Amino acid sequence: MKYTELIRETLKEVIAEATKVTFKGHSFILKVGTNEDPNKQGVKVQFIPTEFGKLTKTERDDIAIELEKKLSDGLSQFEMTVERDRELRDKTIIGFFIYIEYFDRLIRSVLLNK
Repeated sequence: MKYTELIRETLKEVIAEATKVTFKGHSFILKVGTNEDPNKQGVKVQFIPTEFGKLTKTERDDIAIELEKKLSDGLSQFEMTVERDRELRDKTIIGFFIYIEYFDRLIRSVLLNK
C-alpha cells in the first residue's frame, strides 16, 4: 500500500511540473529542468511520449530533427540554440540541451543594454 501511494504522489509531482504538447500528430509531455551533471550545466528540455512503444526509432529521430529546428528557430532571437541530448537513459524520450553559457551571455547583454 505504501508503494502505491508513493507512486501516486510521484506521478502527481511529474504531472504538475509538465505540460502536454502535440507535435507532428504525436502527444508528448514537455518537461523542462536543469541538468544535474556539473560538467554539462544548462537547461534540459525533454519530450516524453504519452503512448509508449508507438514511435519507431526512425520516427523519433525525424521528430527530433523537426523539434530541434523549431526550438532553435524560436531561440535564435535570443542568440541561443539547442543541442540534442543523446545521453538519456530512456531512449524513448526526445531530449535537448541549452548550455548555461547562452544564459550567461543573455544576462550580460541585458545588463549592458545591448
